Amino acid sequence: MPSSTSVTAPASAGKQLARDMYALVSYLMRAANVGTFNTIAELDLSFTQIKVLCALEMDGQDRSVKALADLLSVSLPAMSRAVDGLFERGFVQREEDPIDRRMKRVRLTQSGRSVPLALNEARMSALHELIGSLDAEEADSLQKALALMLERRPEIAAYRPGAKAGKR
Repeated sequence: MPSSTSVTAPASAGKQLARDMYALVSYLMRAANVGTFNTIAELDLSFTQIKVLCALEMDGQDRSVKALADLLSVSLPAMSRAVDGLFERGFVQREEDPIDRRMKRVRLTQSGRSVPLALNEARMSALHELIGSLDAEEADSLQKALALMLERRPEIAAYRPGAKAGKR
């Protein structure tokens, strides 16, 4: 039940808002896909390797190879191969777990951090194109709506480029 200070939209307005947001998100994703896929092709990495780099970047901490395999629903041998390839290219560091020496811990290197950043930059270019296509009234209305939402929703605001990773 909503608190007395919050007002929620009626169900029909909520459905329309969801449909409109879906249209915007779908448009942005399609516009960003070309640049994102081009960046992925240039990196010459497997999908699993990209998922590993993004998972490590999102957490901001190291993980065991087994934990990565479990998190990304990949077999341990496939994860080991993916990590080996990333290690050979200098995207991750690997070391024995100090408690269980049979386990290997993996963390991003500076080069490894550059991959998720490059993917984000490809996505941001689609946003810049959309923003550049808006007229002044559209841009102002969108800015006001986003400012209100981000002011009240720090869990979303934490994803702004440049926001501290620890806030996420």
